[in-house]
Amino acid sequence: MTESEVTESIAAESDSEDDGATRGTLTVREKVAQRLAVRAALDTPDVLPFPESRTKIAGRSLPQAQLTVTGDRVTAHLKVTVAWPAPAVEVARAVQRNVAQTLSDMAGLHVDRVDVTVDQLSAGTKDTKRTR
Repeated sequence: MTESEVTESIAAESDSEDDGATRGTLTVREKVAQRLAVRAALDTPDVLPFPESRTKIAGRSLPQAQLTVTGDRVTAHLKVTVAWPAPAVEVARAVQRNVAQTLSDMAGLHVDRVDVTVDQLSAGTKDTKRTR
């Protein structure tokens, strides 16, 4: 076999092996998908982080995400804080879109449903820098 025949043979093997069935599998843990959903919610305009330190009950920081992942399908329920006076319904719809898109694009999951509850309205801003 000549060098060019070997190169052509290797290239043909690589092309035939590049179909989706031979690449392996992708497993996204539920905790990772949950964090992706929270990040997507925070990246939505007018969604504010509500730190646990500002609440009396531990574990009440927002946004919160509860996901049910079955195989490659997911349903999500999020609780968020919306900046006052933003329209809560429009912000919730934007959160739905962002979370569904992020879980689909970054985790390869098929999103069946994203429910969003506006748990709080806040006059705060996303800028959390401290002033001295």
